[in-house]
Amino acid sequence: MNLSIRNMAEAVVLSLVSAALFAGFFRLNELIFSALEHSQGVNWIFLPAGFRVLLVLGMGLPGCLGIFLATLYVDQTHLLHGHAMLIFLTGIVSGFTPWVVLKTMSHKGLLSADLKNLTYQQLLNFTLFYAAANAVLHQLLWALINVHSHQMMVELWPMFVGDLLGALLMLYAFKGLMNLVQGRRSASGSL
Repeated sequence: MNLSIRNMAEAVVLSLVSAALFAGFFRLNELIFSALEHSQGVNWIFLPAGFRVLLVLGMGLPGCLGIFLATLYVDQTHLLHGHAMLIFLTGIVSGFTPWVVLKTMSHKGLLSADLKNLTYQQLLNFTLFYAAANAVLHQLLWALINVHSHQMMVELWPMFVGDLLGALLMLYAFKGLMNLVQGRRSASGSL
């Protein structure tokens, strides 16, 4: 009984941490790259896409739930226009698309289920498939709900490029940070 409560508590904490990280990087992306916004919700560089990749690979479903919750929070301005269903469905697409891509690639043997032997090529493939699936599903959703004037084929490519570039920037920054931390540990260990 204690173990299940502990697992539930860990999942809640991981989800809340994921939500805070995703929402924070969403706002940071707005500050840094607002000039590169193609249209509402579509950016040529979207750093939170990298957090989607990192959170889903690192945390699994709690990461997905965190992204979902953060998307509900970030998109709350649409509530003023009565688009609660749009917010909810966008949250599902935003949070769970990377997880579905991960599970599909694992099932097809393109990724190991435990991710221990993840290669650079597999990570790049995951990022490409995720960026494509995310852009297509977001654009389909927005075209079906038809909230604002929307041209799916015009919006699709900038979103794909923005998700891909944002994810790659975040992954390489994370990799650089990991190398820096490992380098400092090695240097302090040799003293």
